Amino acid sequence: MYVTELVSFAVKVGFETKADEWMRVLVERRADCIETLDRERMHYETIFKSVRNGRMFLSWFSVQGIAGANVNGSPHEIDELHMQYWKECIDRDFEPQKFDHVVSFVPRVVDQAVEARDMTFSTQPLS
Repeated sequence: MYVTELVSFAVKVGFETKADEWMRVLVERRADCIETLDRERMHYETIFKSVRNGRMFLSWFSVQGIAGANVNGSPHEIDELHMQYWKECIDRDFEPQKFDHVVSFVPRVVDQAVEARDMTFSTQPLS
């Protein structure tokens, strides 16, 4: 069993350049980011950037297994860096926009692969 989410967060006004730097760091350290996914029971995570009414937003789309570890407290250095940028750039006074998942269209072979991967998590401790 897994959860599909899409959530959009406003970037603090004046922190757009810093948010772009953050995204560049994640792109450049993609391999480090991928190493963190198992701990979070994350099957797939992607980030989108948009500008609406002159305001920058960063949106996370994810497919995640149940009971994954939270990014806070992670032993991975990239997660600590990611959270530093998050605290600096994300506007906590602006309510995140959560989208309701309605339907996914996933080829059976992909769905089976995710389900099989999800099953491996039940035998692995969170690290």
